[in-house]
Amino acid sequence: MLGILDQLSLGSDPLSPQTIHPAVEAKKLAFADRAAYLTDPLHMRIQPEKLIDPAYLKQRSSLIDLQHTSAVPLAGSFTGDTIYLCTADREGNVVSLIQSNYMGFGSGLVVDGTGIVLQNRGAYFSLDPQAANALAPNKRTLHTLIPSLALRDGKPAMVFGTMGGDGQPQTHLQFYSATAHFGLNIQQAIEMPRWIHGAPYGGNEEVLLVEERFPDATIQALRQIGHNIQTGQPWLGTMGYAQGIIFDSTNGVMHGGSDPRAEGIAAGW
Repeated sequence: MLGILDQLSLGSDPLSPQTIHPAVEAKKLAFADRAAYLTDPLHMRIQPEKLIDPAYLKQRSSLIDLQHTSAVPLAGSFTGDTIYLCTADREGNVVSLIQSNYMGFGSGLVVDGTGIVLQNRGAYFSLDPQAANALAPNKRTLHTLIPSLALRDGKPAMVFGTMGGDGQPQTHLQFYSATAHFGLNIQQAIEMPRWIHGAPYGGNEEVLLVEERFPDATIQALRQIGHNIQTGQPWLGTMGYAQGIIFDSTNGVMHGGSDPRAEGIAAGW
């Protein structure tokens, strides 16, 4: 999604319709590729690097109409049971950690003597034998967990993650665009109004769910070019609970941010 978006011109701020629309369209294309190709790397039918090849990204970005919405090739999901945390020390060691049981209590199986509940991410497998992510022995399934770590000159620049099922990559797209492209600090980027595209709560109708803190002009403009907009609460938990750290290489300062949509904290000691 970031690679496709990098091929396009964005608006003057992260909440303008000229920024939101191409980002949503990039999400549609990326999720279509996810459905077609992504699974256990040992079982993929193409090399993963081909999906982020500059020529391929340019080809995919050329499919985006900046004045109209496109048909939706794949529905998303807004469910999940996940936590994320990150930490770093003065020596430069960094941890980006995400943990998820997936649905409810996961598989319902507990490791003897530990109290650890095993997840049920296997629910993401497809029972269509022709699908890229078809169920098979000794095969890892596609899942949505993204404990990200971005490097600059080989050193950690940003570490970031969130819960939120299929909303996770969409939150990453908005966060990294807000910080890298628009220069927001980490707390501003986390608190910025968010959107998620997909079919919420197991439904079939796909919507662009936006927090009502978006400017009215942006929501109206997105509706006019064909987006099926649904507004939610100002600080909607469905948008995920994000946390992160930005490393300032000029002075060695670490900037931590925590999401007000949930209980969390950015702490230094």
